[in-house]
Amino acid sequence: MTRTLLKKQRHEFLLKQIKQNPFLKDEELAEACRVSVSTIRFDRAELGIAEYRERVKSAAQEGMSANMAATGEVLDLNLFHDGISVLKTDKSMVFSGTNIIKGQYIYAFAENLALSVIDANAALVKVANVKYVHEAHAGESLVAKSDVMRVKEKEFIVRVVIKANMNEVFRGKFSLLVAE
Repeated sequence: MTRTLLKKQRHEFLLKQIKQNPFLKDEELAEACRVSVSTIRFDRAELGIAEYRERVKSAAQEGMSANMAATGEVLDLNLFHDGISVLKTDKSMVFSGTNIIKGQYIYAFAENLALSVIDANAALVKVANVKYVHEAHAGESLVAKSDVMRVKEKEFIVRVVIKANMNEVFRGKFSLLVAE
């Protein structure tokens, strides 16, 4: 095999590995490719792949913006009773190569409404019983309704149902313990 072909295959492998796990270090990549660390660094530079520290920082920032995007807009809120919220979905929330919204956005949307209805800045989710009933797609508006089912001292049981186009997408029951 020619050097050019080996290099091309290594570049494809690197791109695939870093896409799957942006937290791989140069040493780990070098070992997986059976080349030196300096070769991996040259390959990363050629491919425009950031160094480990920058990839970690970027992944953290994406995670923060993902959480910010999944808060939705509260339309109606009766504290300690019920609430309604809407989340407009977009392509940034989908699984790669699909139009299907990732579960993490739907869960975060539901949890945020549950926290809002009990007026808690911080609460521990002791138990979450959730069910993803149907897939949601980019461009759909998700409508979440919450009900406080039970209150016992600082512990709340909140049910959240999320629908898209009148079809149930998600339902969950959260046991929340309000933090001091």
